[in-house]
Amino acid sequence: MASTTNFIERTKQFWKWFSDNEGKLSELTQARGKDDGAAEAGSALVSEGVSLIADDIYFNIGGDHEFTFAVNANNALFFIYPYITANLPKQYRDKWKFFPCMQGTGGQNFGFRMHGADVETDNVKVSATPSEDGKTVDLRFYAKEWETLEEQNCYGAFYTLFDLCVGEALACAFVNKVEKAQTVEDGMFALTGLEQWIRDKFCEDGKDPNPADRHFVYEMEPQEDLELRRDVIIGGANCAPLLNDYLSGDDSCYQTFAKFGTKPVFLYFYYDFGTKERAEVLCERNALMDKLEEEVLGERGSGNEIGLMLGGAMGVSRAYIDLLLYDEQLFMEKARKLLADFPYMVLGKEFYPSGQEFLLTDHTMAGFKERLSQLHEASAHKEIIKIIEAMPAENKDFTLINLYARALNNDDQEGKAVEVLESIREQGENDALWNWRMGFALYYLDREVDSIPYLERAIELGDDNPETAALLQEALTYLEDE
Repeated sequence: MASTTNFIERTKQFWKWFSDNEGKLSELTQARGKDDGAAEAGSALVSEGVSLIADDIYFNIGGDHEFTFAVNANNALFFIYPYITANLPKQYRDKWKFFPCMQGTGGQNFGFRMHGADVETDNVKVSATPSEDGKTVDLRFYAKEWETLEEQNCYGAFYTLFDLCVGEALACAFVNKVEKAQTVEDGMFALTGLEQWIRDKFCEDGKDPNPADRHFVYEMEPQEDLELRRDVIIGGANCAPLLNDYLSGDDSCYQTFAKFGTKPVFLYFYYDFGTKERAEVLCERNALMDKLEEEVLGERGSGNEIGLMLGGAMGVSRAYIDLLLYDEQLFMEKARKLLADFPYMVLGKEFYPSGQEFLLTDHTMAGFKERLSQLHEASAHKEIIKIIEAMPAENKDFTLINLYARALNNDDQEGKAVEVLESIREQGENDALWNWRMGFALYYLDREVDSIPYLERAIELGDDNPETAALLQEALTYLEDE
């Protein structure tokens, strides 16, 4: 079973294991095909190694020192395996080839058996039609040998064979829709020719794409409650399953990433201060995304990155940045330094509906409390509550707890505000603001009589706000009526 360490440490452990066992692995690959036991022994040994990264990893080892990770229809793994293969130790790079996903067969014909049906890949016919966006292709397929298979098994057989023939990267990056035909249709050709057809159509540089680099734009209708991610108007993303899971209340994709010691998160900041246009804030967010990639995450695909940028979004009142972290602790340390000069308070959340929230802006930075006041002026009371709750208890001084109580009062959480204010009673009894907030909370808890001494004390200590006097008068009127 893989350890609880982060993904980068697990990758280091795997490559140490590989270096320790490289000689034996080399012998086993050379013996494959000659010794029936070599394949079994090789698979058992490699399973031991890859388990240092995560459980249930699919792979293939063979050929001329070739090792291939298999995505096996779990597209989240396109964000995982390239980092591992990029870290192949230099001393083995002339000898071994490591692939982050199954490669195509280069047009080779071979026999294939699944669900009791044998078929030659040349006998599987396909037609390929570019989709409307011109970036993907729609496929139709037919094989006489599959006519008697149930619909689900027929599609399963095609998808499996298709991935083997074309390769998982091309299949994921460029295929949009697949349909079964009832007979051979005009324009169909052998499945063995599809890999080259896709390369000629979409791969101008001749390189296989990484589906993790595919970016799509989406639009949403903001919901009235304006909960996190529900206020989004437009966004861009690289990992559709993660986003779709969050919006549907699922955490399956998140757990896939977590199994490898990586952590999907999104950062967000509240910007609706009424002083800037959304387009201006968008530029600020984009600039922050660029800095995070350049100064914190590291170069994508280099093998030295500590995470990946997954996209971003703009909401009615918040801006979002989506990330996949390979080393969460190191990211936090570096990002907090970067955010010292950023004009907004930045929070984060694990990328699933009930995920934990955290404060990324360093609470020790100059101007921290002033930024809380900005949020108060924008009526962002929930954000203030989240920020202060995310802080270590030892850093919550009298002023911050007072601000916390104010936000709770304004968020209709007067009961909790009373509890919070009670925790600093000794310091607050001779403070006008503390007395005002305690009186306010008690009044709106329908404890009008209890609020009177606090409101009177606030005025005695110098509170000349007309709202305080008005609330006191209402409480006194209630007492007289009683």
